[in-house]
Amino acid sequence: MAARGINWNFNGYKKAAHFFLCGAFESFEFISTFLKKTKDCPWMLKDNVVIDSVFGSPTCIWNGGRTLANVYYNKQQLQNIHDTYADLGVKVRLIFTNSLLNEYDLYDRYCNLIMSIFQDLSPEVVVNLPLLEEYLRNKYPSVSFISSTTKRLQSGDAQLREFNYNYKYICLDYDYNYNFEFLDSIPEKERDKVEILINSICPKGCNVRVLHQEFSAKRQLEYNSDDECDESESFFMNCPLMKRSREIPLANHGYTKDYLNGTNYFFPQDLDIYLDKGFNHFKIQGRELTPSQMFAEFFPYLIKPEFYPLAISIISNGK
Repeated sequence: MAARGINWNFNGYKKAAHFFLCGAFESFEFISTFLKKTKDCPWMLKDNVVIDSVFGSPTCIWNGGRTLANVYYNKQQLQNIHDTYADLGVKVRLIFTNSLLNEYDLYDRYCNLIMSIFQDLSPEVVVNLPLLEEYLRNKYPSVSFISSTTKRLQSGDAQLREFNYNYKYICLDYDYNYNFEFLDSIPEKERDKVEILINSICPKGCNVRVLHQEFSAKRQLEYNSDDECDESESFFMNCPLMKRSREIPLANHGYTKDYLNGTNYFFPQDLDIYLDKGFNHFKIQGRELTPSQMFAEFFPYLIKPEFYPLAISIISNGK
């Protein structure tokens, strides 16, 4: 593979590249503005960019992947969010990947309120727990399901078995991102169901990812935030990213080329390799980020370089 690094002259993809964007609820004002402005000004988007859907969750016990402690919406606010996305014609994904739920949790009134409001949009729900998946399949038949990368399926055979189930998409464990032997083993007819998470900065082969998932699930059930946790917990003590943050000042450990070469991160021009192989669905994570940080995540993949300043001005000012 060619040397990695952002090609700032890269203006688009060979084929249609479908993107799933984070922050549907967590950064609703920013995301809805971003969608409206790129819809009004499609010439700002890189060639062949398709914004397929937005994903996220309000603060609720079914939420997983990231701990949310302050993203509450009342019924009318949820309805307004529903109506905004319906008017924009953008699909909504709900991230319900709390791996520590029990049967009692299935009947949570707020979580079911969210489902009842969004079910007429035929939402997509990202799942990793069979207990919740079975409940949702029975109660909300209009829903489509996505197998979550948080299942942490480290066996290629286990990952391939996901294609035997009724999933609309299967988000691969991102340790497979550069495993071309495995990617080539996926039947061509199944590749349009594959979703690839492209902007993870976790080290390859991270051995604490399951601990991270359990940590976030526990914090959500406690209605607590990651900022208020005990840093002696196993996840914090063993996470390579956390160790790096303690050893190197935050301002000095950004997305450097040397660091990203040790991760499963994709630079924009990498995507053509996957498009040529029949993989055309890409997920951009970052539900915990601020709007300014989301700019930094989205723009290299979605906006033509010559329009960065204009896009920032248009979206920031809402004009």
